[in-house]
Amino acid sequence: MRIAVVDDEKIFRKKFIAILENYFKNIDYVFCDYSCGTELLEQYRSGVTFDAIFLDIEMPDPDGMKTAKKIREYSEDVPILFLTSHTEKAMEGYEVGAFRFMPKDISVEKLNCVLNDLSERFNRTKRLILKCGNEENIISPDSVILAESDNNIVRFITADNVYSVRMRFSNAYDLLNDSMPVFVRIHRGIIVNLIHVIKYSDKAVTTDNNQSVPISKSCLDDFKDRLFDYVKKSAR
Repeated sequence: MRIAVVDDEKIFRKKFIAILENYFKNIDYVFCDYSCGTELLEQYRSGVTFDAIFLDIEMPDPDGMKTAKKIREYSEDVPILFLTSHTEKAMEGYEVGAFRFMPKDISVEKLNCVLNDLSERFNRTKRLILKCGNEENIISPDSVILAESDNNIVRFITADNVYSVRMRFSNAYDLLNDSMPVFVRIHRGIIVNLIHVIKYSDKAVTTDNNQSVPISKSCLDDFKDRLFDYVKKSAR
């Protein structure tokens, strides 16, 4: 996925991208920085698209608002997050479907809330295709509570169903992690979704469907690190 940061202040761009890289460190993102709206629009004209855009309003012509209006000619739904020192322009920003309007001196806590909302937006648009026999089931990845291997079959367990798919366990792990960075292997043949974890011990993990699954010693430290990182980012 590709995220653009557009601001005529080079130092601010670099600092802001460093913050984004730290937040999205477990996700395969490409961060692109541009010094003006013209550079960004040239990318769109050449066929390059973005999954989110952080856009400064106070820039030399075309300013952020004019740039956003042109962007909407290429994409009606890309999230545009305005950066500015003048909050009185917020209403105008929402006329072009701004996802958020952020002061440049936003606190880390409030910025994390914005990035959490953006992550949720990304996740809602993703889908998994699970082929069970002759049927192809399209589901949201965050609905998967856990996946477990049984020989050449992987069972994807949700609150409402179990999807048995003939595939390698390693391929199932790649499939889930490509969709969302919240899936962790806790055993040789078990993957859990951190969203659905409600408690754990040194021997087992319990999910919100009241299922308890074993965790191996070799996976415990990585699981705890990933869980604490997820909880920290999800805190509001």
